[in-house]
Amino acid sequence: MTQRRKIWICRAVLAAALIYYLFIAWAVPYSCTDDLQWGMEQGVRWWRYGLLNGRYAGNLCAVLMCHFPAVKVLLMGGCMFAIPLLMAVLMARGERERFLPMFLAANAMILLMPPVMWTELYGWVSGFGNYGVSAAVFLGFLLLVRRTRQGRDRLGARAAALFVWALVMGLFVETLSLLFVGVTLVLGLYSICDRPLRLPFWAGFAGAVLAAGLMFSNGVLAELMGQGAALQGLRSLTFPPGSGPLTAGTAVLEWYFHRLLPIAFLRGMHIALPLSLIVALGFWNSRLRPLAALGLLPLGTFFLIWSTGDYMTWYHAAAGCLCWGLALLALAAAECGPELKLRRLLLFLAAPLALLPLAATTTLGQRFYFLPTLILIMLAMDLAAPLLTARTGAWTAGLAAAALMLLWGYRGAAVARCTLVRAAEIRRAAAAGEDRLVLPTDRYDRIFWVTRNPWDAEYASYFRKFYGISEDVTLIFLPGGSDETWPDCTPEQWENRLEMPPSDDFVSTLPE
Repeated sequence: MTQRRKIWICRAVLAAALIYYLFIAWAVPYSCTDDLQWGMEQGVRWWRYGLLNGRYAGNLCAVLMCHFPAVKVLLMGGCMFAIPLLMAVLMARGERERFLPMFLAANAMILLMPPVMWTELYGWVSGFGNYGVSAAVFLGFLLLVRRTRQGRDRLGARAAALFVWALVMGLFVETLSLLFVGVTLVLGLYSICDRPLRLPFWAGFAGAVLAAGLMFSNGVLAELMGQGAALQGLRSLTFPPGSGPLTAGTAVLEWYFHRLLPIAFLRGMHIALPLSLIVALGFWNSRLRPLAALGLLPLGTFFLIWSTGDYMTWYHAAAGCLCWGLALLALAAAECGPELKLRRLLLFLAAPLALLPLAATTTLGQRFYFLPTLILIMLAMDLAAPLLTARTGAWTAGLAAAALMLLWGYRGAAVARCTLVRAAEIRRAAAAGEDRLVLPTDRYDRIFWVTRNPWDAEYASYFRKFYGISEDVTLIFLPGGSDETWPDCTPEQWENRLEMPPSDDFVSTLPE
């Protein structure tokens, strides 16, 4: 195959992937969990005054995407595309033949995420604004750091860019703010031995520290630390407020090792598969080659926890923690240059350390594992580069990516079709002046989206205002799958409808 043809194939794959992710972003419906409020004046006030948290960058993304559907498509779709693209650029390290196979592998392994992670990220607009966009920003930061280290020119401009980038990067999620402070601190310490990099790397550290200061000066966090709970119990500490360092530290570590690390294996193979590849390939490329068989342990742990649905017994927790430890040992044992080994180890440590601050609260969710998943995938791709660049490996990655893209694309198409039907029905009922609106629902609840329909009178009022429906209209939501028979409605579907009559209790609380 000629070089020109390879370039055109690569461009065609990238163009197809970009179109695909823009379509997925267009298909994602707005959720009644936060999206509707972010899309109204209430969300603007939340962001402007930090009423929920200090996630000023992430919440601004949510406000813009929920106010303007075009921004949702461009920002969500663009970041969905940028994430595997940046992962491939970082791991290809300038070697052109590595880029396309790694881009395909990154897409495949990302789309291997279970539905519960999809609905908390790719299927939830405001959730993606914090956790998806921040992941793309972090990958871009790593690329900027590499270019700064390699270029060593225009250091003042690069220092300003790293400061601003780190500042924005730290204003998405509290736990990641702490991780980014640690990452930039490591870079600053590294620059002590590399004088030209001191200004840009320490500027990045200053930006991350400033972001953390803004994030943790939020009143909600002060309430959480003072009272042990905040936001009407949505956030709770894992230790009693006012506890001493020993008591608090013990509770945090117990939650971390007993829950956060093993729960990564609960819902899908998105963590287990890259961990298995890291363990197997790391030991295979070392003097401890027989230990490569331990690469089966993460997959075995996944099947054990998945089959039982339990991760809280001591042996489940021990197996989960052992998998993380084995991956670290495999990276340390792999034969490569000392600088590459150190970079791999530091990158790997960012994955479990990103989860450590979460152990201070009882909040759980698969969206917290997205950035660690991306980090593990990058390391797995790096170790598997010789396999991926071979024709069989490249075709395998491409076919896997295509199959998973078709799967999620089929679901997205069904969801989008239902959204278009709903929009047409809302316009028709408004034009006719009807006081009752019947809306069908697709079957992908908690598979592609979560909480598409309101569940009480308050959120029904949000729904009416967001979609421009009169407050005196009764909302009737048919059950999942009813869009497939629409406009016909079976007796069973009508029996299982969710009816939301007008209510004066919440209309007055909505911002004008």
